[in-house]
Amino acid sequence: MKTILLATAFFLAHAGMASAADAGLPASATYNWSGGYIGAQAGYGWGDARVGQTFAPDSFGGYGWGYGGLSGGLSGLYAGYMKQFDGGLVLGVEGDYNFANLKDTTVYQALGVDDPGFGGVLELNPIGSARLRAGYAMDRWLPFVTAGVAMAHYKHSTVFLPSGDAYADVEDTIAGYALGAGAEYAVSDNWVVRGEYRFADFGRHTSIRHSTFDGAAANPDAIELKTHDIRLGIAYRF
Repeated sequence: MKTILLATAFFLAHAGMASAADAGLPASATYNWSGGYIGAQAGYGWGDARVGQTFAPDSFGGYGWGYGGLSGGLSGLYAGYMKQFDGGLVLGVEGDYNFANLKDTTVYQALGVDDPGFGGVLELNPIGSARLRAGYAMDRWLPFVTAGVAMAHYKHSTVFLPSGDAYADVEDTIAGYALGAGAEYAVSDNWVVRGEYRFADFGRHTSIRHSTFDGAAANPDAIELKTHDIRLGIAYRF
């Protein structure tokens, strides 16, 4: 993961310097990135998750549902504030909220054996974050890295197969950490476009499914979730 972020940051920085050189601009920051902004973004996300049963200390890995094909689109808003310092360093804060439609289906496994009678559906809905940002201004180019807290709302349903009728489900909002890297380009004094890669790790959280028939609680499960996404955005700077 660190290798991907470092490589992305290096590539974007190199691209920014090359573009500045091609345009006959100095590598130092002549465009000032200080100020607030609000923008809209859209992208594509993917990830993997596991919902495991916790009826025994070692049951999580052996009994449950593995989701390796979680994927779908996302779109939302972001806003923040940045301050540019002498020498080109830019620091800031940013928050974002996105409507997402990441989804995957699978079958229940017990000690590696599929159970043809039971399946699961995992859906990742709204996702958001609050992060710190750091970048290096090269005139109208700003390569950056970012890190902070990530939030995600998910729904996990357990279903009868082959009908697909849900017999229990759970919804919850979980928190983790987010890391990212990308670059922005100021197409005018006020309008800025960006491309970004984001990784989020939500760790493991306990969840309790409830019957869809009478609301009775089932034995506690736990969910582990990691996501990746690529997003493009456009923002207006004040």
